Parts: sequence; structure tokens; C-alpha cells
Amino acid sequence: MATEQSIRRVANYWRNHALPSALVEVATSRGVDCSKAIVVKLEIDFPGMPRLFGMLLTESEKFIHFEIETNESHSVFEVVECWCDVTEGQNLGEHNRGIGIGQGALAIKVLREVNADA
Repeated sequence: MATEQSIRRVANYWRNHALPSALVEVATSRGVDCSKAIVVKLEIDFPGMPRLFGMLLTESEKFIHFEIETNESHSVFEVVECWCDVTEGQNLGEHNRGIGIGQGALAIKVLREVNADA
């Protein structure tokens, strides 16, 4: 339950606050509609990493890991270091022994709920 709430909290936060322009530009250029995707994780200006990195869950239920170097205001991307479909590495199981529903399956549940409410 805590994992699902955490995923929902992050997804709702970024639905209600503007994503960095550079992330939206990169996602759009790769066919991702940010108004129908959810942010699973977004780290900004973490030391030793590109300025933006994290994971999106697209409307088509694909998990995308990204690492994007941007300008200081995150409005212009400079280099896309990683834009990878990592769906196969997610736990999409509904009935995992000992842990129940997988984190990937929970994220998909949240995606569907958020888009149904939109």
C-alpha cells in the first residue's frame, strides 16, 4: 500500500506541476504524450548525474528510463544520455509470492486511474 501511495503521490505531483521543458521536449520528440504519461521518478540536479533523470510510464504502458543533460533552468536539453525502454525489467506480476503485486503493476494501475480521472 505504501508503494502504491508513493507512486500515486509522485504521479499526481507532476500532473499538477509543470514538468521541466527539456523533459517534455525530449519525450514529445520520441512520441510520448506527457499529459497522458506519469512520472514514476524524477531527480533534478542530483550531484554526479545528468541534470534530469528518472522514469516515465507512457500511456502505452512502457517504462522509459531517461538521463538528460540540460541547461541550468532545465528548459533546453543539451544531450540525451539515455532514453531506454526498461519495461521488461519491471515487476509486472499481480501475485508475487511473498510480496503481492509488483511495483511495475502498481505503477500501471496508477497510470490507468490517473488517466481515467483526467
